[in-house]
Amino acid sequence: MKSMKIGIQLYTVREALTADYRGILRELAKLGCEGVEFAGNFGGMEPAELAAFLRESGLACCGMHSSAAELADPAGRIYDYARALGAKHVTFSCCGEYPGILEGCIRDCAAAGKVAASKGIGFTYHNHAHEFAKQDGVPCLDRIFAATDPREVGAELDVCWAAKAGADPVKYIGKYRNRLPQLHMKDFNAADGSFTELGSGCVDLAACAEAAKESVCEWLIYEQDACARPPLESAGLSLAFLRKLLSR
Repeated sequence: MKSMKIGIQLYTVREALTADYRGILRELAKLGCEGVEFAGNFGGMEPAELAAFLRESGLACCGMHSSAAELADPAGRIYDYARALGAKHVTFSCCGEYPGILEGCIRDCAAAGKVAASKGIGFTYHNHAHEFAKQDGVPCLDRIFAATDPREVGAELDVCWAAKAGADPVKYIGKYRNRLPQLHMKDFNAADGSFTELGSGCVDLAACAEAAKESVCEWLIYEQDACARPPLESAGLSLAFLRKLLSR
């Protein structure tokens, strides 16, 4: 078994970041967050400045999301940030309903993976629920990974979206254990489908974490698309839950 680190997808606190970017990142570090995953907002800082701030805050970069077009562009600005921040992986997700856009998504993944690999950076694909729609009896997510090079296209499995789609996230973690460097830990209420803090919903996150220990996973990344509480309060609860899971 390997030890994993705890991160947060900054989309969770997106509104708070607009008011006090540096302050929010410092608070997340105090809450026990070890890394942050960016989603387009770099706080108005250039790569070197942001890298210096992360070092000062004691935070690592556990990933960054961008568009398929930017990741397939060798001159994409995202790679300047990835290099400066020491990001090991860049990520995108496809929008729309499957299987209608499946072939395009496969092409985008292959193109992004090839460019990222040429720069010494890994590429991972992040799922939502619609990738579990089936084409000829096979979930589209499986078709994406079957059609792409595992050396260039990894998985950032979102356990909540998998569960919402009726799939078993634990089985998927096991299935892609050798191409799963990042795992999105997310929870939801079974009664109404709303997102909630980790451990207060219906996803078996403990089982997901145990399965991830047997994989190449390096980061458990908390994300909550919408919060009933102030997002930083939700983050505190969820990060504490992850620390308990990992006996921190």
